[in-house]
Amino acid sequence: MTKLLQVSRVAAILIVFAVMASIPLKAGTIALTGHDDDYHCNYGPNYTGACQQLAALVSFARNGSSLPILMFDAGTELTSALTGLGLAYTNINPDTPGAVTASLFNSALYSALVVASDTTCGGCDNNAAGEAAIAAQSSAINAFLNNGGGIVGLAGAFSTAYYSFVPQTATSVGGAPDTGYSQTAAGSQYGVVAVNDDQTHNLFYNPGTNGESSFYQVAEVNSFGNGTISGPNAAATLLCYECTASGGVITSGGGSTSISPEPASSAMLGLAALTFGLAAALRRKLCL
Repeated sequence: MTKLLQVSRVAAILIVFAVMASIPLKAGTIALTGHDDDYHCNYGPNYTGACQQLAALVSFARNGSSLPILMFDAGTELTSALTGLGLAYTNINPDTPGAVTASLFNSALYSALVVASDTTCGGCDNNAAGEAAIAAQSSAINAFLNNGGGIVGLAGAFSTAYYSFVPQTATSVGGAPDTGYSQTAAGSQYGVVAVNDDQTHNLFYNPGTNGESSFYQVAEVNSFGNGTISGPNAAATLLCYECTASGGVITSGGGSTSISPEPASSAMLGLAALTFGLAAALRRKLCL
């Protein structure tokens, strides 16, 4: 009888660890901005805001991980900016045929993926062909996010397909003012500064409207808007903290780094209670 009880306890522990191995400890994060921070971060002290925002967006996406960054830059602006920020990365030129493969999106190797701004910002590096190659790996990117990887998208500008690599494509609207940007409470919480020395090249519809996921938080707004989106609260930078996605839709997202317990942790705790409860019930039954 004692041996049977020991086996039941071991079985319970094994079940818990099996579930721990199959459930990610935390989901991924997404940061999107209409600013071409990669372009302006290379232009000296007058553009320090661009470097500060880029650093904050990448830090947010990495969510505490020390793994390198997976970067997609057909030129040199984003690579130069991240080098200047002292960040480790592997760059893939998305214009190179066959260079963008599903195996790249490995959350055990990379903390986040960062995509350089679209050429329609006026001097940026990525074009429609390279962006299509990235978006073609949407299933792998979705899994990367759900396994804890982060995503950073910079200026889509006038390219309507730029954000197609995001699990739920963001509804960007090209064209935006040079000034009128301010930080929101969410921006302050996550350290994402507003940038007025770096023109944004597209705005976003506010979360929950026009197909934009309601799980996004707005980190930066513009007081003027553009011809399609009116101010004073037009979204310029979006954040989704610890998000999951399925079937082309963002299915969950937290609003605070203090939320607890995480879904995976809750599931493991609940399963542990259930399995040890069953073991105790078996022991009582055998003792009768």
